[in-house]
Amino acid sequence: MSLMTSTDTLLADEREIGRLIANYAKGCDTRNGELFAAQFIEEGVLELAGRETVGRKRLAKIPSMLDQYHLTYHMVHNVLIDVDGDTATGEIYSASHHLNPIQREMFSDRVMYITYRDNYVRTEAGWKIAHRLVDVQFIEYKSVREPD
Repeated sequence: MSLMTSTDTLLADEREIGRLIANYAKGCDTRNGELFAAQFIEEGVLELAGRETVGRKRLAKIPSMLDQYHLTYHMVHNVLIDVDGDTATGEIYSASHHLNPIQREMFSDRVMYITYRDNYVRTEAGWKIAHRLVDVQFIEYKSVREPD
């Protein structure tokens, strides 16, 4: 029988929190409101541009707001997590692509470069996001093509 060391526990916690981050992005891109909201505690908060969306019921509606785009593609880059017992903080760098058609096979790509500033809590169901601040650093517009 082996005992988990504190390093093993820390790595397991970071890996579980990393899945929250990935599933948040997947929930957006697949328009799966249930998956998206499940990454948060019941009264979780998503803050963007001074507005807060509170609670899983309201959070579950966010992915459908992305239906205005032909396609979205949320990419996670740097993931910095600090675990302190049953709470943790995260600073997540990401780029979110939002495509709209502009002509045949061409799309306008609105790329949002975002730093997510997160607070996590360990629950009976595992780690969850308690509060996520969506801190948009800058936005880039470019044209992209569909693959051949």
